[in-house]
Amino acid sequence: MVQTLVIGSAVVLVVLVGLVRLLRGGSKSDAQRKRDRAHERAQKRPPEEAAEIGETYSLVVRETQYDRTPAEIRGTINGLQTFVREIPDPDGRDALAEGDTIRVQVADYGTNGTSAQARFLERV
Repeated sequence: MVQTLVIGSAVVLVVLVGLVRLLRGGSKSDAQRKRDRAHERAQKRPPEEAAEIGETYSLVVRETQYDRTPAEIRGTINGLQTFVREIPDPDGRDALAEGDTIRVQVADYGTNGTSAQARFLERV
């Protein structure tokens, strides 16, 4: 009888610990949970806190999307995902690559305010 009670208690304890871990984010590391919280805060932040329409900013190219029509590149301005079109010809010698730094002018925000569109001005 006592042995059954001990085994039952152990099973309940294991299930409870598993549920607590699941509710806290499963097997995510502390670093991943921190990134997730920062991402959630950034999505709730008004985009003008990161970048003002009409202002110019330096942007590091994080991704080139030359296979899209029109071609665009992606980077971030103060944590705000920013897409830039009207970029140099991808087949020319001025083509942009990941890691390049450029100057852009913010033109608009995305529909949900979680991204921005910008105009390419120049290489830095």
